[in-house]
Amino acid sequence: MYRRLIAGLILATFVTACSAHKPWGKCAVGGGIIGAAALGAAGGAIANNVNPPFKAQDADRGAGIGIGIATGAILGALIGHALCDEEEVPPPPPPPPPAPAPAAKKKIVLRGVNFDFDKATLQPQGKPILDEAAKILKENPSINVQVQGYTDAIGSVEYNLKLSDRRAATVKNYLVSQGVAASRLTTKGFGKSNPVASNDTADGRAQNRRVELVPTN
Repeated sequence: MYRRLIAGLILATFVTACSAHKPWGKCAVGGGIIGAAALGAAGGAIANNVNPPFKAQDADRGAGIGIGIATGAILGALIGHALCDEEEVPPPPPPPPPAPAPAAKKKIVLRGVNFDFDKATLQPQGKPILDEAAKILKENPSINVQVQGYTDAIGSVEYNLKLSDRRAATVKNYLVSQGVAASRLTTKGFGKSNPVASNDTADGRAQNRRVELVPTN
């Protein structure tokens, strides 16, 4: 009966301790030592009580003490582990991958839509290019654009800003005349900033006197 009780207690404690999913530590060691000492003494006492006092055989007493030590060590280690040893904390999950960067808005450089020096009048050769741009915008009615005007580097900053504003307005007005809703178009002049070619040559300056379409949504 005693052995069955001990075996059942060991099994129940073992299942409890193992189900906790935590490493064996100092509490298990300490519990084993305390349990071995306590049940070793209890085993000897039980062996003495099996027979009348002072008649227990040394072999029985030694067996009782040995069983008590072994049982106490196991029980104490299991109980100490279950009650005291800290559960193993799983490592935190890796951080989520960074969100993809938003796609850069592609500007449309209207190559061939250039202006004479100090003028905001649309040249004839630029009209077919703007006709194609208007067609694309009408086929994509959800796209709004900013019409950006530029100049070459000759002249003051303030004057070129005003001139670039007029060039942007000229292109907007033409696109509106071709059926693009004016509410989809805004204008802004950038003067002589952001050149696309060298201002040291006549050809480079002509390229810089330009207009670009930049989607705003």
